[in-house]
Amino acid sequence: MKDRIYGSLKRLQKDPRSWFYLISALGILLYFPLSFRFGSELYAWLVQENAPDIRFIDYFSHFESAADPSHLYQHVSWNELGSYAAVFPPLAYWMYYVLYRLTVIRSGMPEDIKAEAIPGALSIFTIYLIFNAVLFFCAIQMTGKKRKGKDLLLFTLLMLSSVFAGSGYMLGNSAMLVLALLMAALQLMENPDTLRREAGLLLLAVCVAMKIYPAVFGLVLLKKKKYGELFRLVLYSLVLLLTPFAFFGGLEGFQAWIGNLTGPLQSMNFYGKPQFLKGVFYTLIRTLTGREEMGWSSALTYLVCLLWAWLAWRSKSRWRTQFFLTCIMVFFPSSAYRYTLAYFAIPLVTLLKEEPDTALQNRWSKGIFALFGLLYTIPVWWLLVMPLERRFSIHTVTSVEIYLYLVAYLLVAAATLVELRTPGRLKKLPRKARELSGQAG
Repeated sequence: MKDRIYGSLKRLQKDPRSWFYLISALGILLYFPLSFRFGSELYAWLVQENAPDIRFIDYFSHFESAADPSHLYQHVSWNELGSYAAVFPPLAYWMYYVLYRLTVIRSGMPEDIKAEAIPGALSIFTIYLIFNAVLFFCAIQMTGKKRKGKDLLLFTLLMLSSVFAGSGYMLGNSAMLVLALLMAALQLMENPDTLRREAGLLLLAVCVAMKIYPAVFGLVLLKKKKYGELFRLVLYSLVLLLTPFAFFGGLEGFQAWIGNLTGPLQSMNFYGKPQFLKGVFYTLIRTLTGREEMGWSSALTYLVCLLWAWLAWRSKSRWRTQFFLTCIMVFFPSSAYRYTLAYFAIPLVTLLKEEPDTALQNRWSKGIFALFGLLYTIPVWWLLVMPLERRFSIHTVTSVEIYLYLVAYLLVAAATLVELRTPGRLKKLPRKARELSGQAG
């Protein structure tokens, strides 16, 4: 027994990646015995602290919208959380429309029936979630070396974490599907085979046409001077983004969509949230000065996003390039919620499954893997800081949310310090200098 413990500690010291697996598994395993003590209160703390009736809401809200495709973007509905209007691009609603047609029986249904109460609705929804999960596992296996045992362990830890099980899958948000497609796209785009690279571009275009924000990964093509591929990515994205409007209201639908994105429905209760950068700056400025400076909050947000884009551009590390572009996806949107933290699984999987670069062969490596472990787990130790009964006034601000975003911002700070301490991209050297450098290597 002592030898086993000693061997495990030795592996922790030798391979910093073990810190992720240990910390992530620890929180998940502790959750189950604590559930016997606290019962359903612990589950409510994890996923439904301020809004007990929001299960599957992100799926069924959009699912209901697809019932009337020609007036999709003009329709505004109301639920226990306030008003709701369609804000996704139309390609996403093509998916919901297909799911709607697979579910709904044309005759014999009451008009006022709730979407999730439709016979077969939860069954189709379950199949949809399983499809998302299988696709995500396939994307993990596509990254780096295929190791079934470790891939399955990594997949299990991610799926049981509070970000995935306690948010993305509980809400049924389409970010889980986009995550899997985006991870697969980034791998295919690195493939030497021409057809697979083109398939990667098409998959990335699908992600852009469903969520817009994955467009930031076009910077990877610009960075590598793959201008032809970048042009085709833009072309594919525009076609997939604009063509479906023919089915969803045409020009009027497009104008209504823009209005939904920029109108008051998208800004309700957003300021003051820790989940997106503008809310953080707004809260800090108001706390320090007593003034509500929305203009400065916006300006600082754009400035930080430009900094992340520059860090991604200068980085020689693939996982850090992915990480800083993911930061823009996660922290820029005002409608961010904890499920968007799932996108950080892309650089994490790259980091775990590919050989760590030289920047991780130092004292920072254990800290970065530990922070990833603290992010993708169930943070039961946070109950020592904020007890179960603690509640907050805004439904999107919960005890678990505060914990996760503290960890996420610490992770951003650590990755930024590692990148800044690493020499940036080398300028093109003269031929003689390259030859001498090659001889020296």
